Amino acid sequence: MVTGVINEDGSIKLDWDLDPNAQAYLTHYGEANESDPHNAKFMGYTETNSWTLSAENVPTLTTGDEIYLYVQAYFEKAPADIETDVDKAAYLHDGDFTGSPWSEAAILTKD
Repeated sequence: MVTGVINEDGSIKLDWDLDPNAQAYLTHYGEANESDPHNAKFMGYTETNSWTLSAENVPTLTTGDEIYLYVQAYFEKAPADIETDVDKAAYLHDGDFTGSPWSEAAILTKD
C-alpha cells in the first residue's frame, strides 16, 4: 500500500511496504488531475521504500487538484555512474528489465 502527503513546502513524500526482493523502485505520476496511469509520464527512482518529490518538480497544483502517484518495484538497480534519479528511472523503465505491476494509485489532494 502506498501512502503519501503533500508537505507545506509543496513537496510530496511517498512511503510504501518494502518488497524484500526489490533492489529499486520507480515512482510514476502525471500532471494535476490525470487519473489515467497511461499518462503518468514522469518518473522518480529510489532504492528505499520512501521517496520525496521536491516542490520544484511537482506539477502545478491548485487548491482541490489531485495528483495520482504509483510505485513499481524492480529487481535490479540502476548503475551508480548514472547521475540523476530521472536518468536512473529511465534506465530501468526503458531497458530490458521487468518491474512489478504498478501499485494502486496514491491520490493526494492539494489543500
